[in-house]
Amino acid sequence: MGYLLTIACYIASFSPAVALFYSFIAHDPVRIILFFLGSFFWLVSILFSSLAWMGLSSILPDTFLMSLALCIFAQEFSRVAYFMLLKKAQKGLNKITRQGQISVAPGVSDLHNARHMLALVCGLGMGVISALFYTMNAFAIFSGPGTIGLPLALETGEIDPNRAGKFLPLCYVLSAILLTLFHVTWTIMVWDMCHKIDRLPSAFVPGAAALVSHLLVAFLSSLNARGFYIIVFSVQFLVLLICIAYCNVIMGGTIQTFINGIGQSLVDAVTLKQIRTWIDERKLRTQRVPDEPMTERGGSGSGGLEGGDSGGGAGGEANPSTSNTVDA
Repeated sequence: MGYLLTIACYIASFSPAVALFYSFIAHDPVRIILFFLGSFFWLVSILFSSLAWMGLSSILPDTFLMSLALCIFAQEFSRVAYFMLLKKAQKGLNKITRQGQISVAPGVSDLHNARHMLALVCGLGMGVISALFYTMNAFAIFSGPGTIGLPLALETGEIDPNRAGKFLPLCYVLSAILLTLFHVTWTIMVWDMCHKIDRLPSAFVPGAAALVSHLLVAFLSSLNARGFYIIVFSVQFLVLLICIAYCNVIMGGTIQTFINGIGQSLVDAVTLKQIRTWIDERKLRTQRVPDEPMTERGGSGSGGLEGGDSGGGAGGEANPSTSNTVDA
């Protein structure tokens, strides 16, 4: 039973990421490479954060808040470094690509025109590896044997009143989904700042919004240990909606189009539009038009030709001026 729970938790946690990967990344080899490269940059940021935490823990007694802040700053800096790397790659590809030729890596060379799509790809890579690191230890314990928190309860003789209990897998699943989507929005914001930093004085606004929302989400997550699960997830979901709406504005949309898109998505989900479309496409593929007999097609064709010839001849005799006009 524990293994079934673990598999179900993994499927539920990464189903939005799989849907985004299939829709925007799977068909392009360059995007797949950028996806995994984004995961690598996140791992590098966590490595430096761990080294900083080890150094601070040997000096200061309580380094939780400081280590958390350093970890967030390191992650945001890794997004900036990733953007700079892709921009360098773009300039190099533009130099070796002659005018009028197709680039060796069009996904990278089109950074100026498709930076939001690349930000989604790279941010999704960061979000997936972040959610995986967040959940894999807990999901491994879910597989058994035993129950989480039971040994500590037996030692102390009391149960933690703030524990999630049977809802703990659901809390981890929701946290993984939110974390994955948050990384996508944060990457779009930071990359928009990096792209406009030389032209607009207000270019720091998206980056500041990403940093502040990241700090807020991390602080809210720390409140789960006190039992405020419903409040924490509600506020985090509201912050995610605000971040998605802001990213929609960054990419050229409006708040009204964002609201309309959410409404249409809900209608499509309730009416099962995707499933109905898939069934209709399958029916069209399997449906075949019966062939007409050769005699009917031959007879109708010859009759039509004869009728056309006779009609043309009659028309030519009745109105010769028409043929002269056409010839002219």
